[in-house]
Formats: sequence, C-alpha cells, structure tokens
Amino acid sequence: MDARHAFIKGLAGNGIFYRTEDFLVLITIVSVLVREMGLVVIGFCPMFNHIHFLFKNIGLRVLRLFIQKMAITFVKEYNKEYQRNGSVFQKPFGSSLKKVVKGILGTVAYVFNNPVAGKLCPSAVEYRWSLLAYLRSDNPFSAPLRKRTCRNVMRKALNMVDYFYSNNKHLSYSALRNIFSGLDPTEYQQIIDYILSKYNFLSKHSLEELYKSVDKMLIAIDSNAGSEFDLEDEYGDHSCYREMLKVVKKLGYKDKRLNFEAIPEKELNYLFNLISRRTKSPSSCIKKFLHLSVNQQ
Repeated sequence: MDARHAFIKGLAGNGIFYRTEDFLVLITIVSVLVREMGLVVIGFCPMFNHIHFLFKNIGLRVLRLFIQKMAITFVKEYNKEYQRNGSVFQKPFGSSLKKVVKGILGTVAYVFNNPVAGKLCPSAVEYRWSLLAYLRSDNPFSAPLRKRTCRNVMRKALNMVDYFYSNNKHLSYSALRNIFSGLDPTEYQQIIDYILSKYNFLSKHSLEELYKSVDKMLIAIDSNAGSEFDLEDEYGDHSCYREMLKVVKKLGYKDKRLNFEAIPEKELNYLFNLISRRTKSPSSCIKKFLHLSVNQQ
C-alpha cells in the first residue's frame, strides 16, 4: 500500500471557504468524483485557504485528472455564486508519495490535525469539515434525526438531498438555498449532518486496516500531530480568520457580499484597518481574508 498527499492552495493564498455553503459545495463535488473515479480517500481537510487530500494507491496522472475535474466544477459553481471570474486555486498543486506505513500514518495524523494546529478546535474529530466525525456517527454535531416525526419542510429537504445523492449529483449553491429554506436552527444543523454523512467519501475500511478501528485511529491522531516534510504548508493559526469573519458579518458582509474582489479599494482599506484594530490579526492574514494584493496597505 502507498498513499499520495495532495495540497491545493487558494490563489495567492487568499481565502476560499467563508460560508457553510462553500464547504458543502466542495465536499459534495469531491464525493461525486470519488465515486465516479473509484478513488480511495484516507485523509481530507479543507481549511480557510487550502485543502488537503490523502489518497490510497493513486497514480499521479489520475490525481491530476481528479484535481482538474474538482477545480473546474468548484470554480464554476463558486464564480457563479459570487459573480466573479477567474481561478480560485493556485497552480500547480503540491503532492508527495508515501510508501512506508509509518509515513502514511504520520500524514493521516498531519492532515486531520490541521484544524488543531490552526487553533480551530482542541481535537481533530471536532472539526466538522474533515468528515472524520462521520466515521463513527451520522449526527455528530446535531440532535438525532427522526424522519417519521419531522416537519414537512424538513422532510422535503431530506428528499432533495436523497435525490441529488442517488443521481450522483453534487449540491450547488442554488440547491442548498432550496434545501435550507424554511428550516429552524435545529433542523439546519441536522440537514448539514445529513448531507455530510450521506456524501462522506472517507474510506472507513481502509482507515480501519491501518488502525484496526476508528476509535484507535482517533486516539492515535490525538496523540500525534503528524508530519509532512515533502510539502510547504501554512500550518499556523487559522482562528484569526474566524474572528475576522465575525467582524465583517456584523457589518452586513454575508452570503454573496463576501466576494471582497468586487468591493472598491477605499472600502477594502476601511475594512483592513477596522479588522486590524478589532482582531489584532497579522496584516498578511487580513490581506488573504480580503483578497488584497501584497503591495496594498
């Protein structure tokens, strides 16, 4: 067995994932491609401005094809939603081959511990978007779902998810708007868990082959931050991006208004200074959050 770690960054290191919908669109796109291409995924972690993948027994040619298909589909959806043009991802993507079990285990831990190193959560299983929690529960972040007693609007949302999944289709932004429409906060969290559980593409079987069980894997991941010496990665504090997001949301920047590339320079400068005062975030991180070029500010 060997494994290949792939790492793809946002263009110029800029932010990509500002909303729940951004994560869900990506994850459902990847899920569809994994099924179509017969791939085996043993590690995945989307962060604010980059994504990690870890594939079992994949050749470089197939990996390139996967990245190309994923990027084309995601960028098409992303640009339509945010009314922008151009690429979202930086080229080329990085990859490294792991041929020894010890190296594979270290990379699994490294990938899943990105949110822990980024100060987003105390343990890897608490990060929703890596899908790790869904290996042991269908609803790790919401109340148990009872289809027979749920409201009609929730039943309709569940049926929509089932339809897209059974037809091997990803969820677009417009589809997610329809799915979320009319749901209360509890139902909103339940449908997110339902989507992620349904579309979860992590290979539980392959991970259990490596660790014997999911519980042993989680213990191993928590006890070892992992390592990756073959790729350059921003393995740093990402909690500042959450703080920045809170600031701009209070000012009314949400949904499609989170396309900072469409905002006039004067307004961006105002946001830069405001975020800097309120969050004390490094200027380099604020620039990535606002999609500012390095020679501004």
